[in-house]
Amino acid sequence: MKEKSNSQEQDEVHVPSFNEDLVKKYPRSNRRLTVGVAKYGISAESGEEDAQTVHISPFGMQIRVGNEYEEGDLLKIFVNIPDYWERKRRFVDYSRIDTPDNFKILVKVVSSEEVGKRGKKKILLARTVNMDEVDEQVLKAFLQEG
Repeated sequence: MKEKSNSQEQDEVHVPSFNEDLVKKYPRSNRRLTVGVAKYGISAESGEEDAQTVHISPFGMQIRVGNEYEEGDLLKIFVNIPDYWERKRRFVDYSRIDTPDNFKILVKVVSSEEVGKRGKKKILLARTVNMDEVDEQVLKAFLQEG
């Protein structure tokens, strides 16, 4: 049996890495927003925790959370942008009876780092897996307003 060289193994397993600069260096990404965070999936516990963004961009987010999340976890994020429906109406041609105050993003945890006293708080870095195209436009417009 022929052994593979180290470089061949790395080529086969190569997955494009997530660049956190897409989140941290995005223009005005440091706007603070309250978000709801819930594990995504069948076995996920019900309920969400409130969290605070440190950085947010269409590519992902860095958030301060209290619960423990593992690298690779899928999370559903409920993003609360001020006047969300008023902002979204600029991009869509339909109206609604109810006026939603948030939109959802599916993200994957890239890293988790303990911060604060006794590591009770964590800062998660997560990349966006799925976001509605119109909500992405709303988020970009919100960040551009500064």
